[in-house]
Amino acid sequence: MQSVRTAGRRVVRRSPDALLARGVALPHRETGAMTRFAGALCKKDAPKSLRLGRLGRDRIRGKWFLLAGVFLLSGLVYGAFVGGQTQRLFDALHGGIDKFAVAAGFGVKRVTVEGKTHATDADITTALQAGPSNLTLAFDTDAAKARLESVPWVKHAQVMRLLPSTIQVVIEERVPYAIWQNRGQTYVIDSDGVVLAPALREAYGHLPLVVGEGAGKRAAALLDTLAPFSELKEHVVASFRVGDRRWTLQLASGLEILLPDDNVAEALQALTRLEAEHGVLDRNIAAVDLRLGDRVTVRLRDEAPAMTAPVAGSPAPEAPTASTKRVAQKGST
Repeated sequence: MQSVRTAGRRVVRRSPDALLARGVALPHRETGAMTRFAGALCKKDAPKSLRLGRLGRDRIRGKWFLLAGVFLLSGLVYGAFVGGQTQRLFDALHGGIDKFAVAAGFGVKRVTVEGKTHATDADITTALQAGPSNLTLAFDTDAAKARLESVPWVKHAQVMRLLPSTIQVVIEERVPYAIWQNRGQTYVIDSDGVVLAPALREAYGHLPLVVGEGAGKRAAALLDTLAPFSELKEHVVASFRVGDRRWTLQLASGLEILLPDDNVAEALQALTRLEAEHGVLDRNIAAVDLRLGDRVTVRLRDEAPAMTAPVAGSPAPEAPTASTKRVAQKGST
């Protein structure tokens, strides 16, 4: 503790320990070093608070820019929708993605075809519609299958994608079954009567010839009926459809066989028995009429009168025949 005398009064200075013992708080004194350190801290923190303030304002400004962008984009979409341009915008975007994928190596570069015999390459290529500008992943195989099966020669088709750039096609072709001649035009047809292509008769000489309206659709039924009569079938050079109702067979000798509307197999069996007994097919005969179920009528060459021979086991003349049965039923009602 010290005592100092100043200007007539005595000032007593006590030591810090004595003051603390009496419970007196010491005044805080900052040294010069501490003052400089605190000032440095204040100077250092000031720019930080300024930076935070600017960042907050930038965030608010960015939100406004984002809202403005969304509003502008919404306006463009709405305008495109009202103006009917949405499909064009979508197509442009989709086309851009496809072009990028094609440029990356995912375009159709190779097409393989299995099972093709009669169909031409041009028919297959046109129906497939696949080329280097098509994206393999986006290629519509179902639509391609439908287009291929519209080609006359193609009965069934299968189309597959083989990544990254191959389209594989497997087809089952229709089988030529007969030659159909109608109104001066000649076509090759399958067993269903589907026209496959125009054809020259000479190019398909091994196929049976059917002539007349509706002959193409009815050819399979006739040829199936003729199958058990192999000797007769070998001599048939053409089958004529009459009124889209019945058939007339023309043999290589020029003989014509007039078949009934129905019960054709029974009529051919009667002709077979007559041939075995009398050899009518080797005689000078122009036509054999089998349209009546109870008899066979024969017309000789260069002769007007007709020869009629009863068929063994045939019903009485007054009984209804194969061609008159339906007429008799109508008359009785």
